[in-house]
Amino acid sequence: MTTDQHPRWVWEATDPTVNGSSGDISKLFRNEVVKNPGVFAADAPSDIATLMAREVIQNSADAANELLEELGDDAPEFEIDFEFETFDGDDKATLVDALDLGSLADRIAKGDDGIRGQLGLSMEDCLGHLDDAGKPLRTLKIIERGTTGMYGPFVGARSKLYLALISLGYTVKSAGSGGSYGYGKAGLIRGSKTRSVIAYTRFRERDDDPGITRRLLGMTYWGQHDAKGESYTGFARFGHDTGQAVLPFENEAADAVAEQLGLEVRDPMDDDDLGTTFLLVDPGVESDDLVSAIERNWWPAIEDDRLTATVIDSGKNKIPRPRTVDVLKPFIEAYDLALSSPDNLPNERKRAPLSPLETSDGETLELGTLGLVAESGGWSYASTGVDDNGEEDGEVAHRSLVALIRGPRMIVEYLEAGQTRPFVRGAFVADEAVDELLRQTEPKAHDAWQTRVDEGGVDPVAPRVAKAIIDRVKRNVNDFRRSLKPPPRPAEDVRLPELERLFRGLFRSKGKDQPPPPPGDRPFSIKVSQRLVADDAEMTLRLTGTVKFALFDRDDLPPSCDAEIALSYRIMEEGGVGEELPLSVTAPEGFEARGERPYTFRGQIDHDHVEFEFESAPYPADWTGRLKADADMLEAHEAEEATT
Repeated sequence: MTTDQHPRWVWEATDPTVNGSSGDISKLFRNEVVKNPGVFAADAPSDIATLMAREVIQNSADAANELLEELGDDAPEFEIDFEFETFDGDDKATLVDALDLGSLADRIAKGDDGIRGQLGLSMEDCLGHLDDAGKPLRTLKIIERGTTGMYGPFVGARSKLYLALISLGYTVKSAGSGGSYGYGKAGLIRGSKTRSVIAYTRFRERDDDPGITRRLLGMTYWGQHDAKGESYTGFARFGHDTGQAVLPFENEAADAVAEQLGLEVRDPMDDDDLGTTFLLVDPGVESDDLVSAIERNWWPAIEDDRLTATVIDSGKNKIPRPRTVDVLKPFIEAYDLALSSPDNLPNERKRAPLSPLETSDGETLELGTLGLVAESGGWSYASTGVDDNGEEDGEVAHRSLVALIRGPRMIVEYLEAGQTRPFVRGAFVADEAVDELLRQTEPKAHDAWQTRVDEGGVDPVAPRVAKAIIDRVKRNVNDFRRSLKPPPRPAEDVRLPELERLFRGLFRSKGKDQPPPPPGDRPFSIKVSQRLVADDAEMTLRLTGTVKFALFDRDDLPPSCDAEIALSYRIMEEGGVGEELPLSVTAPEGFEARGERPYTFRGQIDHDHVEFEFESAPYPADWTGRLKADADMLEAHEAEEATT
């Protein structure tokens, strides 16, 4: 096929006689939250950058693995470049014409004020200032090499180009791959403010597609809309218009259009040029953001030399270097531990092959290996970043985190495995035997191993494998954390900073140097004596002590009163007030327990202190508790006057 025509966007009319959908595919993935737990919340890359880094690279990596299986050692090395370019002046005008952007801008201009929202576009993009010489045009070229390219005849669902750009919901990839074609295009679509993508691909000639080695096709993904009295799906194609259909340009015609668009032409005789170039108009992501997203999500593949990714902006190369990123260093060390068998590990390092899973049919499945690291003088004992009410206070909310990794070597997720000190970092590498089962449990974003899967087509063993791994990982993390905790200090050396802060201004002793409390202050003197004692169980403590209550000797107070006394001891979970710990309380004579409330007593108080003894149930030595003692006046008693 040759072409002398200038390519134009051709819009797809709505046809009620066939199945169809709106072109605004990206709305299917709108408002999905990217997980950035713990330390990853600081300086997190944008959601769009993360989606692009994960999904675009994953699709390319899957195609590279397929080529490696096909060609073996003869397969070229997998590389992917993200090249940002800026066009102004005549260069901008030439590209605007080659991409037929004027027709896209014209379609928006003829709509009403809400047309952009209807089309799924933001309020600002390059289509609003194509003729403004002072505003350059930005593009992003994604150039992959060492992949199969998007081969297959443009018939039915046999074309990878069709699956990648047009279809939605097809999942025809090989076992162990990263995911489906449908979600992968979301990374491309959301990466373009104009929701338009051009793909130019080079592949090996196939028997079912003789003579063809290159194709080029563009797609626009807008919402359903009306124009000139006609209804349109929002899909538009940039290709060879036959009058009956818009098909991809092929071979020399594809090369010619690619050259018009400023894309490097791929040699049909050189396997080093196998792969695809995507062109995104007006990218919605910045280059530094993309580098960070690649580092956070693909560092295992980079470390294993399975991925060479480069971000280029205005001719400057920006190479993702995960080992230079402080937040990633402990995870990379844990990954190295999981993949090796080092001897004589220090206390702050652990390698733990997970115990196998026995299936119902007697099969034994190896699950994988976990590496864990800690830093006693640093982040392992960092501030939790959570206030007394359990709310984040602006600091990093530290967590124990484990990077979950399987075959493609993309991070599935950073699994939260604990929210109290000491914090640890880890990396779990799944065994090849369970790789495909784990893939089946992943949602479309491939960011979790789900332990309950109700959809068809999923091996019933798969969620069991996911649950076994997550349970074993968390158990190993807890064991490792316990091994890091110092033994309890002698009870007489233990201080309770939380209690000291709470009661510093509350407990006042009467003395000649102590000024009298101001009028209206609390009526009761409350004196607390407490100490921590080691329990019989290893690494557990109990709080024991006394609380004394008495009425202050003040003119505004009666000589005695009925009072309600309440004690409670709560564990500080995640830095906030958490579960109430059981107490054993011995009340003084004359005080009765109130059955409707635990550790609450009623009786008469005067100026002489009454003493309550208490002892808590055992709890882990690394927990922090808060004792609370309250007294409320119920009924005052006046002194009985002597009569004769």
